[in-house]
Amino acid sequence: MSLNIIEAPESDYLYTETSQIKNAGTGLFTAIDIFEEEIVALFKGEIINNQEAEKRALLNEDRYFVNLLDGSIMDSMHTDCFAKYANDAEGLMESSFKNNAIITLDDDNNVCIKAIRNIDAGEEIFCSYGKPYWKKHAN
Repeated sequence: MSLNIIEAPESDYLYTETSQIKNAGTGLFTAIDIFEEEIVALFKGEIINNQEAEKRALLNEDRYFVNLLDGSIMDSMHTDCFAKYANDAEGLMESSFKNNAIITLDDDNNVCIKAIRNIDAGEEIFCSYGKPYWKKHAN
C-alpha cells in the first residue's frame, strides 16, 4: 500500500463549486488538509481510440481528454470524476493563483492528480493542462 493515498472515498473530502478563476466554470476543492505528494483524485473515463478522439475533437468535445501511455485517450466528459474539475491556474487566463498539484501516474499507473505542496482545507485544487492543451483551446 502506498503512503500517499488518502484512505477515504473522494466524495468524503472533495467537492465542486464555482472556480475562483474568473470564467473558469466549476472548480475542485478539498474539505480536508492534503499533504505534499498525496494523491488527490483519480481520473476516470471512457477509453477511446484515435479515430473516435478525432471525431469528438471536430465537435469540440475534447476538453476532458487525457492521453494515456499506450497511445489511447481517456475521455472524462460524460463520466462522474472529481479530477476533471481541477482548473489550470497558469493557463491562458490572468490569475493570482498558482498550481498546487500535477497530473501524473500513481503507483498502479492510474492517471491522477497529486499535490505538489500542502493544500489547506477549503482551497481550490489547480494543475497544469500543458501547453498543447492551451494551444488547441485558445479560442
